[in-house]
Amino acid sequence: MEVSNNIGPIQRTPEATAAQAKDKTANAAPAAAQGDRVALSAQARELMAARQAIRQMPEVDAQKVAKVRAQLQEGTYVVDSQKIAAKMVAEALLNDLEK
Repeated sequence: MEVSNNIGPIQRTPEATAAQAKDKTANAAPAAAQGDRVALSAQARELMAARQAIRQMPEVDAQKVAKVRAQLQEGTYVVDSQKIAAKMVAEALLNDLEK
């Protein structure tokens, strides 16, 4: 059996087209008459400012990279698994907030 991807055009009945136009008109009138307003709480404004500050931070700390590179070359670099896990969780939470 062969399935074709050719799908014919969808045809609306005059009643469906009229009903859709009526719904659009009815929904548009109250919104235009009332107008839209958004009020942000102080906490929301602080959160937006914090997000903006985070976005403006450089992605790479060159001094930290140089320090770790030197420690690796000297053989003195120590991995702190607890610190890594805490930062992974914090980053995941920040990513969820941005969504």
